[in-house]
Amino acid sequence: MPKPRGREHSTLTETADIVVRELERLSGIKMIAPGEIRTNKRSSSGRFITISYTQAGFELLISGQSAQKVAVHTKSDSKLIIQKLKTSKKLRDFVFKERVRKPGE
Repeated sequence: MPKPRGREHSTLTETADIVVRELERLSGIKMIAPGEIRTNKRSSSGRFITISYTQAGFELLISGQSAQKVAVHTKSDSKLIIQKLKTSKKLRDFVFKERVRKPGE
């Protein structure tokens, strides 16, 4: 079970809560750190997850009615964890996008 950052760092949006519950079931994750919640100014329908690969693991930008970043530190390969997320039945309604944010790439 990943340890929360600073005990309870912040609350999760409804959309982010669904994703974090799926992440907690997976092995190879050291820490899940939710970030601040931002309200969306534009009205877009749908649920989106943008994955940014980092040195420590990856960062998810989860947007639905509002947007929230969730940092995930991993022990194993991040791409394997993302593949498991993409095949999850509970995340079937989400649109996934990926990008790399590492120094030198």
